[in-house]
Parts: sequence; C-alpha cells; structure tokens
Amino acid sequence: MRTISQVAELTGVSTRTLQYYDEIGLLKPSELTESGYRLYDDEALQKLQQILFFKELGFKLKEIKEILQKPDFDRIKAFKRQKELLLLKRNR
Repeated sequence: MRTISQVAELTGVSTRTLQYYDEIGLLKPSELTESGYRLYDDEALQKLQQILFFKELGFKLKEIKEILQKPDFDRIKAFKRQKELLLLKRNR
C-alpha cells in the first residue's frame, strides 16, 4: 500500500488531483486509515495509469469515468472518435 504522497511522487500527479479524483468517484483509495489518510494498492495504481492514458489522449474526466465503469464500453469506437477529434484539432 502506498500513501497519497507516495503515489503523487511516483506518478507526477498532485495530491490535490488524487483527492479530486476521489471526490468525483473516478479513483477511490483502496483503504482509508483511522486517521483518514488515503492508501492505494497496485490495482488502484493500474487504474490511475489508465486514467492518465485516457487523459493524455484528450478524454474528459466524465468520459474516462464512463469508460472505466462500463466493462462493455466500446473502447475501440471511443479511440476512433478521439482520433478523429485530434486530427480535426491538428488540422485547425
């Protein structure tokens, strides 16, 4: 288990961003200590990696949450749509 500070240092994501992801239900900590400290396991780190990947591709947090919550979500279709949007943006 890693603390929020350790995760922030490891990933380059600020602790405030991790707190925000928790607030909006995008990335919940694996555990909370009695003192209220957030702890993250390897599974949570993998999920954060996916979030950062989709974010880098330009997906909005709401879309990322939808992708991660629905196992039947058509990721290929989403990638193609995002690619089209990035190409349009580039051409502008």
